[in-house]
Amino acid sequence: VVSTQSTGMCSVGVVLESGSRNERNHKKGVSHFLEKLSFSRTRDYESPEHMVAALEPYGGMYESLHFRDVAVFIVSCLPDGLDTATDILSQTLMHSNFSLNDIEAARESIACEIEMFKMGADQEPIVTDLVHAAAYGDTTLGNEKICPISTLGHIDKSDLVGYYKSNYVPSRMVLVGVGVEHEALVKSAQKYFPTVLDKDTSDRSVAEYRGGQCYRHDADPPPSIGPQELPTLTHVAIGFKSSSHQDEDYVKFCVLNTLMGGGGSFSAGGPGKGMYTRLYLQVLNRYHWIYSALALNHPYQDSGIFTINGSLIPTMGGI
Repeated sequence: VVSTQSTGMCSVGVVLESGSRNERNHKKGVSHFLEKLSFSRTRDYESPEHMVAALEPYGGMYESLHFRDVAVFIVSCLPDGLDTATDILSQTLMHSNFSLNDIEAARESIACEIEMFKMGADQEPIVTDLVHAAAYGDTTLGNEKICPISTLGHIDKSDLVGYYKSNYVPSRMVLVGVGVEHEALVKSAQKYFPTVLDKDTSDRSVAEYRGGQCYRHDADPPPSIGPQELPTLTHVAIGFKSSSHQDEDYVKFCVLNTLMGGGGSFSAGGPGKGMYTRLYLQVLNRYHWIYSALALNHPYQDSGIFTINGSLIPTMGGI
């Protein structure tokens, strides 16, 4: 339990060591389903609307963020709502119920999300999945964060419950509070989270960097959703083994990421925004046929990769 004090609103969150990298003994894509089912139906809350009603007197709201190796669940409200916030977190992480209707709604949401990826010009989520697969193979960090089409229609309640019971356990959680008194947060945690830890049966495989290459070809151009057709682009990512966020070289890669920078050929923030970085000066400002060039650092607990992502006109891909 970690906390910091401040005034005004408070936020209580749980960082859960769980994500697509932990799917070795489960169907691929199950963590994507659980992302969609966050803050839904639980033992004591019949629906998300009941959670909203419980937080309403305290001006509260909730959200969740999901990554390859961790998931973050956050409830923000006035300090008087600390117990309610902690209770909702506990219910979501320890006592979720997955109804068939909720599962089907999650399936439809993921299917729509995949279609939107195909229709949009931004292919970063797909490219990120592919570069991780090339770096780590089909296990741990190489697992797709986006649910594969091959398993989308086959994940059922038993798959979700199996992953949930294996990975959503107190030994993989850290409770964090901002704007709350530490003693109050500890007392609330003891009230709503179990003090006896269940046996951790989740996958603890270490990520091993392999290196390689991965391709995906789509012969169909992106569909037009407006008066002007979207450009047909080739998307490329080059990755290198970097460091974990526990390694002494982590800060060096963060600095390198800032220096390389990059972005799109059009800056929505106005002229000059971020255009001092290496990828703007040496790439985007020199080659008109490159639509985007961006440096990304992906650090994890036991490994990491540093990538340069780019998109360009297909006929120039061989240069």
